[in-house]
Amino acid sequence: MFETSIVIFFPTFLECKKVLNISDFSSNNYFDTATYKSIPVIITGAGKSNAAAVSALFFSKFKPKYPILTGICGAYQNTHIKTSDVVSIDYDYFVDEANYNGLSITTIHEKGFVIAKDNRAEFNIDENYKLVSSNTVSLIPQFDSLSNLYMAKTNALVENMEGAAFGMAANKHGIKPYQIRAVSNYCGNTEKQQWDINKACAALKKAIDLFIETHK
Repeated sequence: MFETSIVIFFPTFLECKKVLNISDFSSNNYFDTATYKSIPVIITGAGKSNAAAVSALFFSKFKPKYPILTGICGAYQNTHIKTSDVVSIDYDYFVDEANYNGLSITTIHEKGFVIAKDNRAEFNIDENYKLVSSNTVSLIPQFDSLSNLYMAKTNALVENMEGAAFGMAANKHGIKPYQIRAVSNYCGNTEKQQWDINKACAALKKAIDLFIETHK
């Protein structure tokens, strides 16, 4: 099933169903899988731990030419990125593997505990979309001060919960995957988040269809 040039990864069943309108999943080689246009779709699970475990297991066995992680993400305030914009991520940072004293963040990478080279994972880029860097977070701020610290730390414009872990697992196996996401909301203060999941998922479906068309 996985001997295809393209394999699509989604963090969650909910995102996959919303974007591709598929929900008929089964277990295959320990992975929760379905197909879209004859292309395998795999659910990594939400968060860094799930994404790292599933992607490390997958890339230890399979080496597709065009693996792509996709899903929704949040954009930082004042970045001129709009909800429903589709972005191609070049680097994804482990920004909250860190010490936080209420005023500043010091990553454990800066303290000498290396997770990945330059504390980030590297992705291939799709020139059809705005090129951005991302932060992968487990601690999701709902106030602007911490969100602003994340952004300032890496100069990332968006954040998600899986990308750096997924990318690191792929990179360790000599693979540079793609990561294309659609912006569903703004990060930080809950009153400013302006969620629009429907528009983001509609835009993402078009992006996935184009990716398939140009890479098959």
